Amino acid sequence: MVLDRLIAKSPFAVVVTAALDESRRRGDRRLGTEHLLLGLLHDPDSARALGKTVEEARAALDRLDRAALAALGIEVDGLRPARVSAKRGRLSPGALTSNARAVVDKAIRGRPREPAELLRALLTVTPPDPAADLLAELGVDAGAVHRRLVSPNEP
Repeated sequence: MVLDRLIAKSPFAVVVTAALDESRRRGDRRLGTEHLLLGLLHDPDSARALGKTVEEARAALDRLDRAALAALGIEVDGLRPARVSAKRGRLSPGALTSNARAVVDKAIRGRPREPAELLRALLTVTPPDPAADLLAELGVDAGAVHRRLVSPNEP
């Protein structure tokens, strides 16, 4: 499995591990592109390039979830989140969504395994992908992020 080869202390593996933790934190059974984006926000260089914090992204993802439920006629205002076990465990091969698998494959194909490559791959996803929706909700300008990745001192 791709993730087994990445489990090390490399910055890329740290981001993927943070994404797994974010998936568990939300109570999700699978790792999706939105979790990869949250994991990237644990990396200082990626967070700076995006101009967002993990807290902002979590709040935006919660807003998107509430809006999706409201569209189905389910109101969740006033409800408390359920307690979710943060137990660490291995994901099964099917635990990545197909989009998350494609993004990880694109990020590591013939390139150094760096968080910036994962971020570049995520910036190419389009709606209805969850990361694309989250980036839009956060108001992230993909062009500006690309420029900051190339020139880290750019605002």
